[in-house]
Amino acid sequence: MMLMYSLIPVLLAKTDVIVPEMPVGSVTAAPFIPIPIVLIFCVLLCLMKRKGIWNFARQIMIAVLIFLINLRIGIPTASVDTYSNNVKILFVVDNTISMQAEDYQGDGIRMNAVQDHIGRIMDEFEGARYAVMAFNDISGNVQVPYTTDKKTVTQAIGALEGRSKIYASGSSFNVILTPLRDYLEGTYSRDEDDEEEKKPADDAIQLLFFFSDGEMNTDEKLKSFDVIAESIDGGAVFGYGTTAGGQMRVREYSSSEEKVVLTYIDKTGHQVTAKSKIDESTLKKLAEDMNISYKHILKDSDILDITEGIKSRIDSGEMTATTVEGYGRYEITFVFAGILFALVIYDLVYYGRKMGRGQ
Repeated sequence: MMLMYSLIPVLLAKTDVIVPEMPVGSVTAAPFIPIPIVLIFCVLLCLMKRKGIWNFARQIMIAVLIFLINLRIGIPTASVDTYSNNVKILFVVDNTISMQAEDYQGDGIRMNAVQDHIGRIMDEFEGARYAVMAFNDISGNVQVPYTTDKKTVTQAIGALEGRSKIYASGSSFNVILTPLRDYLEGTYSRDEDDEEEKKPADDAIQLLFFFSDGEMNTDEKLKSFDVIAESIDGGAVFGYGTTAGGQMRVREYSSSEEKVVLTYIDKTGHQVTAKSKIDESTLKKLAEDMNISYKHILKDSDILDITEGIKSRIDSGEMTATTVEGYGRYEITFVFAGILFALVIYDLVYYGRKMGRGQ
């Protein structure tokens, strides 16, 4: 008998089974283990006759409960929450000159780190659809529309290196707000007559990752990005740079092959090396407006700290819940399991005492 009880956890262990489609409004079953196997086990359990009517009755009850638990009986409810695992990721990249600053983990270029980190995120969300938007000091637009081709995304990110020195001017996040909102809402188009790009948004889980150093050096006031929050389910703003700042190497002209250190003439008339410093206050405001987290990226693993949290929220069904009427299912297995647990404990105590008395 003790051996038989030791087999119960094994037989009740969940195995991978295909649950048949559930008809609306009906009691259903989704067995852990094929019914014939459990039925044979329960019959054998009943054939192990005990002394005493109450003892034998408990044995039959235990067998019946094991059979019922395995059935995973579900009763219909009014509704159930269902969740989509279809994920879309939009990478928004600051492509102003300041992202060429050399202060990531020493003298690493900020944009190079962004390129590597986007690759890591795509690896973390394998099978998702990815898109890239970038903005410089005058405009923001789509570099890559949604695609599953990671190579295309990698190539597009690799080509970002800011505007040449002669054309660079003060940067502002406001240039990306409208195109970003339109793209998320499905109304974006580079050309007003291009109807093919004006597609409605779907019901996928929409994530947004924003990469920037937060530097705004125009007289413009940062506009609110709270309209973006309505169109995304999660994501993060990633900040790059240091408070000490880093120098920038840029092309003097678009056709230049070599890059030169960016300099400027200060108030005293001296030529000074330009340095870009992170502005976390701007980045935190962006994250707050869009209702997503902010992370100052100091090392590569900082990216994974954020993605792991988002993946767990998706896996737990926290994102994009929709209610479907009439397809609810409430399992009552725990009721039978509670009774079985009580009977098994009673039996263990009962036979333990008998063995202690030498009977």
